[in-house]
Amino acid sequence: MKKLLILLLCISLLCGICAFTVACKDDAQVPEVDMTLRSDVTYGLYWYGDSGEQDDKLISQENMPVQYYDPSKPTLIYSHGWKPEGDDREELSTLAKTISKTEGASGNVNYVKELKELGYNVAFWDWYDYAKSLDHLQNEIWTIKSADEIADKYENYKAAVTVLDGRTFAGEFARSVYAVMKNASDKEVVFVGHSFGGEMVTAAAYTLYKLADMGVITNTNMLPDRISLADPYIPAATISGEMDLVEEQANTYVAQMMADAFEYINAKGAVIDLNGAMDGLTYNGYIAIKDSNVKKGITQKIKDNTVYVIQTNLQAAYSAIGDVHNVSRDWVITTFIEGKKGNMSGCVPNNSMTAEELRPYVGREFEFVGEGFDVGGVSMKEITAE
Repeated sequence: MKKLLILLLCISLLCGICAFTVACKDDAQVPEVDMTLRSDVTYGLYWYGDSGEQDDKLISQENMPVQYYDPSKPTLIYSHGWKPEGDDREELSTLAKTISKTEGASGNVNYVKELKELGYNVAFWDWYDYAKSLDHLQNEIWTIKSADEIADKYENYKAAVTVLDGRTFAGEFARSVYAVMKNASDKEVVFVGHSFGGEMVTAAAYTLYKLADMGVITNTNMLPDRISLADPYIPAATISGEMDLVEEQANTYVAQMMADAFEYINAKGAVIDLNGAMDGLTYNGYIAIKDSNVKKGITQKIKDNTVYVIQTNLQAAYSAIGDVHNVSRDWVITTFIEGKKGNMSGCVPNNSMTAEELRPYVGREFEFVGEGFDVGGVSMKEITAE
């Protein structure tokens, strides 16, 4: 009996040691990453209150009041792009440039109020103060830099790197989503990005999905299931350095980074719709890469992993270069809202579709056909290979 008790004690002890070892191993597999939010910054993710007014907003924080973020509701998050010197700080309403160019066709619409009435949480990624150095915005978004690396003549770029202090804007975007949306229960999460904001939301989505792979994020309801890009700027530039949070090295063309991110995000089940308006910046922008084989591969990968849409209706009305770029931003947001109201049911696919509804259209090319900004008068035509 004594031997049996000793044997049972040894087995119990051994099981305990094994369980402890497994637990330690599981814990070790989740890397320690700094997900804390910084205070007193001049950029950030701002959440709008139930009033829907532009000035009723709070920057991301833990335990966000429910009138600014309700975990049971779907969420739409928007990012602006390049803001050159002299440009007004952007709000989530119709741009004055769009109203003037469309002869008021769109009206001065408060998109926040419209989206709130449709039942959405609405947030705005504001990086206005650091979005002025066009040639360097991809570096602020993707890779960690030191202020010592930046020449003094690039004043705004250096200011961005200084305030980020070893972080990136994509990383800060991801931290903001994580802080607010940890308890999300509604799975519909839409990221919308205009111009360089398209690169911003793509990089942030990529980071969030990588954090889920790493085990840092456990509630996958906070991950974007749809990324909608309004005339995204994909420059023929190269990028190098370490990415924030995910501990990856980037050393390639920006267009290749975007193409690879699209492929990764698409494989995770999220859907990207790429809406191109200004010829030369978006769906032809990355073709400026000189190596024909490289650019062909990048172009094909982008098309294979997105719902690829040319806004032909806008090009015809506002030319393929210039004002159409800003009109594209308001078009994408307007059609999302109007589609959710049921006013674009005859236009398939359309910008209001959920990820599940859009999934069958990934890898296919389309164009909007119609009269300029007239939302009610457009149709979708599939582009077939010759």
